[in-house]
Amino acid sequence: MSDQDYDKNHIRFLEKLWGEGFLSPGGASEVDLILGDLDLSGKRLLDFGCGCGGALVHIATTHAIDTLVGIDIEAEVVDRAREIAAEKGIDDKVTFETVSPDNIPFPDNSFDAVFSKDSLIHVVDKKHILTEIFRVLKPGGWLVAGDWMTWDEGRMTASMRDYIKAEGLDFHMGSLGFYETTLAEIGFADISVTDRNAWYFSRATRELEIIRGDMFDEMAALVGEEEIKRQVGVWEKMLKVLESGEHRPGHFRALKR
Repeated sequence: MSDQDYDKNHIRFLEKLWGEGFLSPGGASEVDLILGDLDLSGKRLLDFGCGCGGALVHIATTHAIDTLVGIDIEAEVVDRAREIAAEKGIDDKVTFETVSPDNIPFPDNSFDAVFSKDSLIHVVDKKHILTEIFRVLKPGGWLVAGDWMTWDEGRMTASMRDYIKAEGLDFHMGSLGFYETTLAEIGFADISVTDRNAWYFSRATRELEIIRGDMFDEMAALVGEEEIKRQVGVWEKMLKVLESGEHRPGHFRALKR
C-alpha cells in the first residue's frame, strides 16, 4: 500500500458520492452483503483497511458486537474515521489505528472475524497479508471481504492501464481465482467467492450520470470544477473495463478451522 492515496479533496468527493465514511461503493448495504449471516454477537472484529470508518460505524450500530478495531496506513482517513465515530457517539466502542504498510500489529488468535472492504487492491503482496490475517484470526474465525479485482485471464489490456493511470491510485488487482487458490494454500477452509461485476457496472453507469448531471455543481463547489471533470474521465474509463469484465469487483469469505 502506498503512503498517501486519499487526500482531503478525494475524501470529500468519495463521501459525497458513496456516503459518509465510505471510500468505495455500496455503502451499508454492501457491508451487509459481505457480512452475510455472520454472527458477531459479543465478538472481536478487525477491519483491515478501514478507510474513513463507514463500515465499522455501520457494524457498531447494527450488531451487538463487543470490540471493533480498524486499521489503515493513511493518517488522513484514520483521522476522519475517528471524527465520524465521535460524532455518532461510538468512539468508546470503536478503535482506529494508523499502521505501517503490510503490518497487522496484533498477537496470534486476536480476532473472531476480519472484515475488509475494497482495501486489498492496494496491497502488493496479498499472500503475505492474507497469511497475517490468518494468524490474527482465532480458530473458528472468518475472513469476510470485498475487493476490486480483475479477471482470471492473466493479462492487462490497454484499457485497464488507461483506467488505472487515470485513477492515480496504488492499484494491484487480484482475481476471484487468485483469492480462492491463495486462501486455500494458506490454510483457510470453506472458501466461497461471489462475482459483483454486473452489480457495479450498473451502479457505476448511474454514478457517472450523477457526477455529470445532478450533483456536478454541488461537487464542483466542494472540490473544484477541474477535479469533477477529471473524475468524469475516470468513470468513463472505468466503465469500459467493467463492461468488458476485466474490472471485476467481488466478495469472498473463508474460515480458519
